[in-house]
Amino acid sequence: MRPARPEDWLAVQSLLRALDELHAELVPAYFRPATRTEPEWRRLLGDSAALALVAVDEVEGSRPPVGFLSLRIYDTPADPTMVPGRRGHIEALVVEARCRRRGIGGRLLATAADWARARGATEMVLTTWIGNTEADAFYERLGYRVLSHVLHARL
Repeated sequence: MRPARPEDWLAVQSLLRALDELHAELVPAYFRPATRTEPEWRRLLGDSAALALVAVDEVEGSRPPVGFLSLRIYDTPADPTMVPGRRGHIEALVVEARCRRRGIGGRLLATAADWARARGATEMVLTTWIGNTEADAFYERLGYRVLSHVLHARL
């Protein structure tokens, strides 16, 4: 695990494409495959409230990253009904299919949690989408639990 670098862009773009295609397949009313841009990547890398991590496959010794995680720190909105707090929000986590079930995703999450904790976060949150049973099972094995349900209705 290491912080992402500008030169990781092409490998991470490929990983994100796979994630975006999965989301578009699961929830086509919300997602569509799109080409992520390098300026977007550079903004992420330059954001002091964000973390971008990559994982390099230690077994095969490959140079291009085989896993990616992005996280942002958020403070609770100023609302008298909410308990103040700081959270780490996992925005993306993806591991190449051929490298799954080796602990890479768990190590990315653990490294991200350490980073968030060092910045005052007391909780990690993330979203999975209906139908992504593999991700749900993965996060549940790591101790994540459902916090809320988001409902929608077509108009």
